[in-house]
Amino acid sequence: MSYALLVAAGAAAALVPSGDGLTVHDTVLKVTWLADANLAGTAAGRFGVAKIMPNGAMSYPTALQWVAALNALGGVGYLGHSNWQLPATPTIDPTCGAKGPSGNSFGANCANSAMGSLFYTSLGFHFPNTAVPIPTTATGPFTNFQPYLYWSDTTSAIASQGFATFSFNTGWEGSNVDKHYMYAFPMIKGRLPGSPAPTGSGLQVSSDGATVYDPVADVTWIANADLARTQAFGVQCTNGDGTSCINPDGSMSHTTAENWINGMNAAVYLGHANWQLPPISVGESCGFGCTDNPMGNLYYNQLHLSQGTPAVPTPDVKVGPFSHLQPYLYWACTAAEGSNVLCQAAPPAPNFGWSFSFGNGFQGTDLMVNNLYVMVYYPDPPPETRRRSVRH
Repeated sequence: MSYALLVAAGAAAALVPSGDGLTVHDTVLKVTWLADANLAGTAAGRFGVAKIMPNGAMSYPTALQWVAALNALGGVGYLGHSNWQLPATPTIDPTCGAKGPSGNSFGANCANSAMGSLFYTSLGFHFPNTAVPIPTTATGPFTNFQPYLYWSDTTSAIASQGFATFSFNTGWEGSNVDKHYMYAFPMIKGRLPGSPAPTGSGLQVSSDGATVYDPVADVTWIANADLARTQAFGVQCTNGDGTSCINPDGSMSHTTAENWINGMNAAVYLGHANWQLPPISVGESCGFGCTDNPMGNLYYNQLHLSQGTPAVPTPDVKVGPFSHLQPYLYWACTAAEGSNVLCQAAPPAPNFGWSFSFGNGFQGTDLMVNNLYVMVYYPDPPPETRRRSVRH
């Protein structure tokens, strides 16, 4: 049975598509999801809302504007419903793996949020597995780029925020905690000994195609942007929660990424023992357009990608009854404790909104100016309303 069929089989009891396939009723949450998990990724699905990126990602304020546009469409709302909302997240969730500085629950296995329920219960995924595996694809001279976040070797200026990271999905430079599973992209400072002098300022590929020199950033990259998927370098351990230190898709915690780099150097991979994770000099969230670090320079200047353009496109495959699901971060809203259906006004922290990753099942918070994806639902009417409707 194929991957997609396995997901569909696991979701069959909980997720019921409408006859036209445009919506999905969630019998666990008692809500109806929009089946298109990235409707804003098309021009027709933006409904006149500005500042939505080419890939459909947007800031949190823009997400609220987009939901409002759905509800106002034609005076009756999109598909005849005017109560669409972001998926709700309770501030306290005992199923989560950690608590943040503000006391909010976050991390892996958060099954009581709307997106956590969908990911873990209805679709049957497990942390840190991705909802949409990415096939081998070339991006310039590189292979196996993942449209997700990559670790740096730089500690965030705010210790509780973990380590600086860079997104090859949107071009965002920010920070994430060690427990999050992300990818590692090894590099060596400078040009490899014996390699020819660069000609021009573009990327220079080695004769064997295994490395790529960037003369602007003056670093040498490994050409395989997800080498850990096939090369463990002795890091084949299991965490206390049963997860693999290196997930089969190559993602890992920051601690494991540093151990993996050490193993790579111990193996003198490709004849070199000075591989490292890329640095990010600012050590804190810079946002978009940051080119003063090797990953930002590669994304914007060498690969000529613009904000909101993934380094590799997500394949358009069905995930259960959903289409266009992105293996990345999605916006969510705050819910009252014990509720995963209705939005509340309060954010989890000043300038931050709730987020959930369909790249690995991690629930966290992100700066509202970041660009994440949006999927929506509307709650079932109260039982009293349904009974009155039937009598009339």
